Amino acid sequence: MIRPVLFVDLPGIIYAMDRHARSPKHGIANFVCWLEPVERDSLPSPILRNLLPLTPASRTWICEDHWQLLGFAQMNERPARKAWDLSYLASMRNRNVSSEEVLSALLDYTLEMAGAHGILRIFAKVEDEVPEVDMFVRSGFQRYARELTYVYEPGTTLPEQGEQLSSLRKWHRHYAWGLHQLYRATTPQRVRMAELLENSEEYAKLHVGPQRWFSPWNENYVCDVGVRLGAWLRICRGHNTIPHRLSLIVHPEHADLAEPLLRFGMRRLLEADVRRIYCLVREYDSCVITALCNSGFEQSTTRLLLVRHVASLATRQSTVPLLEQRAVYGLKGLGTVNSRQKLMR
Repeated sequence: MIRPVLFVDLPGIIYAMDRHARSPKHGIANFVCWLEPVERDSLPSPILRNLLPLTPASRTWICEDHWQLLGFAQMNERPARKAWDLSYLASMRNRNVSSEEVLSALLDYTLEMAGAHGILRIFAKVEDEVPEVDMFVRSGFQRYARELTYVYEPGTTLPEQGEQLSSLRKWHRHYAWGLHQLYRATTPQRVRMAELLENSEEYAKLHVGPQRWFSPWNENYVCDVGVRLGAWLRICRGHNTIPHRLSLIVHPEHADLAEPLLRFGMRRLLEADVRRIYCLVREYDSCVITALCNSGFEQSTTRLLLVRHVASLATRQSTVPLLEQRAVYGLKGLGTVNSRQKLMR
């Protein structure tokens, strides 16, 4: 049986337990999709998520048999409320039930729920070359890019200071249109067609965050070169066990901005707290990848970016305006509401 679970970040709790259990023994679940610690850091606490409309809504479903947990899936809704991100998909380790059977059932159920809620696209990240990729392909998902994770292990000294950036500006909401144009200039057409991020405000909310929500851990900068934005940088300070994170987009015509902007972000993070720095970059961002390698970052993982376009279920029958008395309502209590009813045949 598959049913929803409300107001509890069950996948995040089990993921943390699984990561802890993997050190001395084996894990307790098979995670196909999960949120990295730096990705979870961008979301406020569960209490804030439930009380205030600061982030997209989360929906969690569990698969169980006689109260025994077999697996779970969680979706996060994007700002425009037309797309979901598959944040977690996992099956519990169980000798009596096939992991593939549980995962397939959960994936099919989430697709059905997406259609019922008017969702048009579902996005997922899956590790490259894992066998579960075939399951996504059978469910209609398509690969449109790869995402590479680069990690910087800090030493005893800070990175060298790069050249001064006279075009560096702190983020302001009026840069939203320029940021969207920067995305269009750096992103292949096949990726833009898969993501369909045609609204600049939506794109800014997705990557910069809601403007009404202030976070002391996140900062955004742009390099304004006059006619366009040459680059965008986001730095997210880690806290507790969460590492630092950098996000960087650089215009192809201003590739020389990549390395000094990256060094600026690294120093700003490490001056506050010396800890590991993560950067998630897509395979086609060659100038950013070069800057990361030149600055001491090393690649750790590769994940496939998948998308599934969902067809909403159409249930409305063909209707015509009510023009004459021979029509049969079949409903009561309509009052003065204007209605469109089927004609008798």
